[in-house]
Amino acid sequence: MTTPLQLISRAQELRGRLTPVAALLWGLAAVSFGNLVLRSYTLASLGDFRVLHEGAMRLVHGESVYADPWFLLTPSALFAVGPFGLLSWHPAFLLWNTLSVLAVGVAVVCTTRAAGAALAGPVPAVLLLGLSLSEALTSTLLLGNLNNSLLLALGSGFLLAERTRRPVAAGVLLGVALAVKPVLVLVLLLPALQRRWRTLGWAVAIPAVLNLAGLALVPHRGDFLAIALPAQFEARSTANSSLAAVGPLLGVPVGLVAVLRIAVLVVAVLAVRRLRAHPDRVLRSATSYGVLLLATFLASSLSQGYYSMLLLPLLVTALSPRSPMRHPLSWLGAYLCLTLDTWWLPQLGSLNADFAVARWTAGWLLLFAVVVTWAWRQGAAGVGQTAPETAGVTGDRVLVGSGAGAQSSS
Repeated sequence: MTTPLQLISRAQELRGRLTPVAALLWGLAAVSFGNLVLRSYTLASLGDFRVLHEGAMRLVHGESVYADPWFLLTPSALFAVGPFGLLSWHPAFLLWNTLSVLAVGVAVVCTTRAAGAALAGPVPAVLLLGLSLSEALTSTLLLGNLNNSLLLALGSGFLLAERTRRPVAAGVLLGVALAVKPVLVLVLLLPALQRRWRTLGWAVAIPAVLNLAGLALVPHRGDFLAIALPAQFEARSTANSSLAAVGPLLGVPVGLVAVLRIAVLVVAVLAVRRLRAHPDRVLRSATSYGVLLLATFLASSLSQGYYSMLLLPLLVTALSPRSPMRHPLSWLGAYLCLTLDTWWLPQLGSLNADFAVARWTAGWLLLFAVVVTWAWRQGAAGVGQTAPETAGVTGDRVLVGSGAGAQSSS
């Protein structure tokens, strides 16, 4: 068991390893993140938390959980949300928000370790600072949303388990993420294409079992099939930046929108398949993960702007000189889907409102185009033709200076 003296000694050791630049970045990150956390406890509007807490209370009291059409969680997620219905509003929110804040910290640690960077260096500080200044995390915490923070942590943990060759842990983390919210469902392609059957088995079994158990236990289970399930496939017009919602908003014919959604999914699968034997295991996993998430955001019926925080593992690949995130257009796309900036020009009239919703879509599309093009060129250059199966991942700096010494395969 770690003693307080050991913790103090470890903290002093980490402080001694900080460079002046890293120390400055950590200071800025701490202040920015602390400010956002404080606002989340005192100024949050709590729209998302209110819907979920009321649904949890209905579950506890034996009422229809899905009577509210805005409650869209699957039955498997009720095991995570349900206990909050036992608490009154204030303590439930305090616990909920604290878990959300902690999940962000876990996600930063897992993403940093998955990239092979040092926790005492500037990388986690930049990640935490960037998240704190992003629209994605700001909206997540101020709306009282735990799902995004939790999915970010679970997804980053999945990639870390992949990197460290822990197939069961990777499968469990992905399975729990799918049970909470199936927005990561396309990520199942990663273990499937790499033939990591134990990972795939756990990732499929956990949400399947929990959904069946949830359906068996939830009161008025028919409401899930009659109300919630159809709503999940409906492209609502409010706070929805998917192609299915933005296309009609911009006057794109419904048929063409459907073709585009299918095309995005097909292209994403081909890109991931193209990368399946890429020799740089870390870069391959993170970029494939990012492509599949971007395809999900674009092709699903409901995608909200703050989902963009889930792209953190893709963004951190910029540490590698071979990453698609080294392209300027990648960061223009990241800016569009992560910035807190708003643009409103009186001369543009109604186009201002359209851009306010479509900028996330534009950012996702731009990122998707850059990463897919990069993936295709990797295959064309013969990078993905062979993957050394005996190479190992050693040390802490995998993406940093990624190259032949950092290459490995699952």
